[in-house]
Amino acid sequence: MFDHAVGRALSHAQPDASVGMLLVSIDYFDVVTASHGANIAHELLSITADRIGDVVRLDDEMAQHDDGFFILWAPGPGAPAITEIASRIATRFNQPIMTAAGQLPITVSVGIASVSGCQCAETTARILKRQARSAVLSAQRTGRAQLAIFDQATQKQAIESYETERQLHAALRNERLGVHYQPIVSLHSGQTVGVEALARWNDDVLGSISPTTFIPIAEEAGLIGELGRQIMQTAIAQSSAWNQVGQPAPITTVNLSNRQLLDPELVPTIALLLTEHNLDPSQLCLEISESVVMSDVAASMTILGHMKDLGLRLAIDNFGTGYSSLSYLRRLPVDMLKIDQSFVQSIYNRDDRVITKAIIDLAHTLGMTTVAEGVETRLQVEVLHALNCDMAQGFYLHVPAEAAQVDFGRIDFEAPSFSENPDFLSGPARTTGQYVRQ
Repeated sequence: MFDHAVGRALSHAQPDASVGMLLVSIDYFDVVTASHGANIAHELLSITADRIGDVVRLDDEMAQHDDGFFILWAPGPGAPAITEIASRIATRFNQPIMTAAGQLPITVSVGIASVSGCQCAETTARILKRQARSAVLSAQRTGRAQLAIFDQATQKQAIESYETERQLHAALRNERLGVHYQPIVSLHSGQTVGVEALARWNDDVLGSISPTTFIPIAEEAGLIGELGRQIMQTAIAQSSAWNQVGQPAPITTVNLSNRQLLDPELVPTIALLLTEHNLDPSQLCLEISESVVMSDVAASMTILGHMKDLGLRLAIDNFGTGYSSLSYLRRLPVDMLKIDQSFVQSIYNRDDRVITKAIIDLAHTLGMTTVAEGVETRLQVEVLHALNCDMAQGFYLHVPAEAAQVDFGRIDFEAPSFSENPDFLSGPARTTGQYVRQ
């Protein structure tokens, strides 16, 4: 009925008329379903429909379109008007949704497509829906609670994403993705104490593809589980191989996506891989982003507890960019906080130095160690050392490399004198330390 109504509006549109369509997607709906079950998911859909209904006009048509998606047909408004409707819908989700499982911090992303004039007669409901879907996927690639309008750039991006997804299927099927390792250096001893396993893809057709491009596509296409499994298997096998050749074995850290974290087969699979490669669980550290943990603290705490029971180390990645609750943080079985690179890159700013120091002091108080990500200059290293940060990683220290080219060399450090200056946090940092690579 919805498609028929839109088709009639398009075919009978006057030369000065326009037809707009909105596709509203509940962000991470599949994660909520996996975490809380079908009953809560159905309750969430009902509440979401009510909230959207509070915003739309009496003559707007709405239907449910696949799980977690609602589609709206807005006859008459031009691009500015339909964008305003989309904005009002997104704003309705600024407040958490109360369900039988408690408060859920639900957001929606909205894709917008519209046609006007003579283009209406050349467009079908199916085309308009496809355009709106391309727009909402484009919106979700930039984060949660986003709006995007379909245009030629969006269409080009959708075509490129489709081709990337097609090649990614083949790459995973043939196990053609690689892993590079970036050393993590102790700021106290200069020793390499860990390596982070990073997915890399160099495709025969598409060339070198950035993880910021193919990982979101893998998540959208439901491939992130297989991608994560292959990276995990490769990293564990490599860590075991370093043990066997007498290389002082660092801790290997592997990133987990939100979908991986909620996969009931994750912990058994890791346990099997550790046994298969005879690797001590304490040599493997799993990194979970702060936003994923805080999106469902109760479920995260249960899963992280199972991981700790296995003997794994745990880290919260990108710390400082989400909405952590200190009451939850002290209860999470976490060994390490990884300070987001946005703080490191602006650490010359007094306010960011104060925040970074607060994170480091908080972690130490809770018995956690700290790693600064994205270190690119000597001064950043010196300031972090002065703030008593435990470890650091970044291009200044080591670039990611294939296993055979990983540099385990020690870095000597002469402490900067400004760390003894009581006015250090209130004044500009000074460069007095020196790093020498051996």
